[in-house]
Amino acid sequence: MTNNQKEFLLEYFFKNQYYPGWKSIANKLLNTGKCIVAGNNCIWIEGIGNFIQVEKAEDAIDCSLYTFDLKNFLNSEWFKEIHNQYINILANKKKEIENEYKEITNL
Repeated sequence: MTNNQKEFLLEYFFKNQYYPGWKSIANKLLNTGKCIVAGNNCIWIEGIGNFIQVEKAEDAIDCSLYTFDLKNFLNSEWFKEIHNQYINILANKKKEIENEYKEITNL
């Protein structure tokens, strides 16, 4: 997964301003599919949380093992809808930049 792909997923699906360590947990889930987290509940409720299985972590006190189902997430209608919206935004920005480039080079 590229950095741009990760940043898109982090910003539009994982971002959780109410949990300070969300980004490092999300990165671990994207990189390895698993992460041990303090506490017994998932920090994401609904949304991306629907694709994270939470179970008690072995050999850890009051910790959970998160397992992220990337394949099902990427095939979900929710992901496809937001992904398509973002692609449209990028396509419009690309057109604007190309137009600006043409205008500036034709000075």
